[in-house]
Amino acid sequence: MSLVSNLFLLFVVASVLVYYIVPHKWQWLVLLVFSYIYYIAGGLRFVVFILFSTIVTWLAALMIEKMETKGNHKAARNILILGLILNFGMLGVVKYTNFAIENLNALFHMNLRGMAILLPLGISFYTFQSSGYLLDVYWKRCEAEKHSLKYALFVSFFPQILQGPIGRYSRLANQLYAPHKFEGKNIARGFERILWGFFKKMILADWAAVFVDEIFANPDQYSGLALIGILLYTLQLYADFSGGMDVVIGIASMFGIEMDENFKRPYFSISITDFWHRWHITLGTWMKDYVFYPVSLSGWMGKFGKFAKKKFGKTYGRALPICVANLIVFLVVGIWHGAAWKFIVYGIYNGVIIAFSGLMTKNYREWKKKLHIDDKSTGWHIFQIIRTFLLVNISWYFDRADTIPQALTMMKNSVT
Repeated sequence: MSLVSNLFLLFVVASVLVYYIVPHKWQWLVLLVFSYIYYIAGGLRFVVFILFSTIVTWLAALMIEKMETKGNHKAARNILILGLILNFGMLGVVKYTNFAIENLNALFHMNLRGMAILLPLGISFYTFQSSGYLLDVYWKRCEAEKHSLKYALFVSFFPQILQGPIGRYSRLANQLYAPHKFEGKNIARGFERILWGFFKKMILADWAAVFVDEIFANPDQYSGLALIGILLYTLQLYADFSGGMDVVIGIASMFGIEMDENFKRPYFSISITDFWHRWHITLGTWMKDYVFYPVSLSGWMGKFGKFAKKKFGKTYGRALPICVANLIVFLVVGIWHGAAWKFIVYGIYNGVIIAFSGLMTKNYREWKKKLHIDDKSTGWHIFQIIRTFLLVNISWYFDRADTIPQALTMMKNSVT
């Protein structure tokens, strides 16, 4: 069911009505039932994947907590690794098997056949969400959920299953399980947010998509207009994605549940780093907490940092480990976006800019001092916004084009 379909709206109305009619102690169960009805409507065969992810991470978390209680940290760590391998392994097999086969065929001139696998609904989102929970239990940021069905609701809550946001157990779980009284202000606030989301998706995004699809479908026929195509794609992507978040947050609000915001005026960012603090915020914070910090604080990264300080001095020696961690993070971001080289290039592009900016921080500071640039001036702020907007738009070529060569062709056509 599409977020903007009539059937989905009827589904939401029914779920809200039942939610407030039943006794408060059963409200969480209503959400679970409707979440699985929604998921089954997208394809019964896909339920096995979300059940697998749910069961694996739920059992692993309980076993980790048990081993930690006994003081067996090594066993807890092994269970964590096994749980993450199983969870991400499922995602990898489903999402990236055919991509791997295509590249093996091209590289070694093989003739391996791809697998007929349809991507299950929301698999990237609930895999990351459940893996984050597993890591939080291991790091003692939260206690393992003992009730299997309540944990299943955390993984499958239907408004967020399609587009996120990627929820944290510590912020979302208690809201899902707590009883909520009917309040008109929640319904009104949620309805307003849903309408705003519909406006973004059905008017702004759909209108822009007409031109974007035509221009990108015929890259050789449009010269300067290719620039219009990418600018309209900038509008389409933001309106569609943030509009979907508005719908999701609005629906959750009707149940009395406040979900994390996922966008914060991203096209007013003053750097690529700032952009990723404002765009798909929950993905960015997930990558920061579960990839960047573990990598940058790891033992091998510490050794690399000591080597870099001896080789390049303190300034660059401190910056290089952070740069490497950022490159790893954005490689993962690119892979997460899709099984294609264009997405990997998209991720690396962002990582390289952030890494380069980190290395050049001292130089930038010195240049601005020599040029008498005031960091707090309006003119400098506007320059930073325009510069970042241009850099972001370059990345959208890789995101929207079908292939890397087509993205490069569209870039060339944009300035022809």
